[in-house]
Amino acid sequence: FWLKPGSGIAPDTLFPNSEALRAAAMKTLVQEESIKVPKGIKISINSKIVEVEGKHGKLRRDFKHLPIELYLANSGHEVRA
Repeated sequence: FWLKPGSGIAPDTLFPNSEALRAAAMKTLVQEESIKVPKGIKISINSKIVEVEGKHGKLRRDFKHLPIELYLANSGHEVRA
């Protein structure tokens, strides 16, 4: 709904916690995490598809549905997101 100018109703009286709601709705835009790759583990990342292979088998996960960048760093000894 719209408040008409001169209606005498201040938006803060209708939505007293609007500032708190705006603060809660804010998102983290840039955050970086890194994971060290243990010895004996092979990791490949291609188009947000991560494949991990080790002594217990192989695991494949697709992260295309997430707004995230995944890449190998430190000569393949670290995964960064």
